[in-house]
Amino acid sequence: MSGRRRIPGGTRTHTGGGQTNELVTNALETTASRMREAGFEVGDGVEAVVDPRLPIMGYTIPGEGGRFRIVVSGGAVESGMLEGLLAHEISHIVRMRTKHPSHNPRIIEEAIRRVGDGTDMTDYQRKIFHDLVNNVEDLYADDIAFEVIRKAGLMTAEEATEFLQNWVEDEPSESRDRTRARWETAWHLANNARAIAQMARHGIVDTDGEAAAANDRLLSRLGPAARGHFEYLRELLGTMDEEITEDGYRKLLIDYLGRFLEIAEPA
Repeated sequence: MSGRRRIPGGTRTHTGGGQTNELVTNALETTASRMREAGFEVGDGVEAVVDPRLPIMGYTIPGEGGRFRIVVSGGAVESGMLEGLLAHEISHIVRMRTKHPSHNPRIIEEAIRRVGDGTDMTDYQRKIFHDLVNNVEDLYADDIAFEVIRKAGLMTAEEATEFLQNWVEDEPSESRDRTRARWETAWHLANNARAIAQMARHGIVDTDGEAAAANDRLLSRLGPAARGHFEYLRELLGTMDEEITEDGYRKLLIDYLGRFLEIAEPA
């Protein structure tokens, strides 16, 4: 299945360049006000700029003095999803400012080092590990963002369903590099678990069972252990606790990344 419309979030190692834009600045002010009305204090020192060439929808980077810059793509500005994207990115900022364990770089680095100890990863493998952690950060951010998006009417129930159904892949990756194909297919399985878990977290209906059917098509083409791995990840991501402790989050990430390696590098 193609045509995923993913909004990546979380902190990124980008330079944070971009151009000021009145439409984006006004949308940021409106979205921040909606966040406050929903009970989430945004704080000061947040700006939003546009990078017309950005290939993803947007990202957030922390700056000096506790400031944050949200960078959005030109496509995001024209998509009709700008305020939803800003709600998502501001939710990452709320998580960081409130020191939620899900956005603690030290815990994330410790978990990655623990699971990847002794593994000489390629660039694409490191990116997949980053994206796996980013999925967890996004889930915690969207626990805030979806509340605001719904209250503001920024997305209908049907749009939320379509948005997440479009993430679910139904075919394994193909590559002449068997290791790369295995890792990318494992990513599809883990990302499907994230999308379907998010539906459960927010009561989003899988209309006509489209997401479940697409995921079943993927699992049917993998080995007999695939369904068990999927169910483990779906349950793990679907039941993450809002009040998770630092030790609990470290354990969750180690379990999550360790299970992914079992899928990508079976014994």
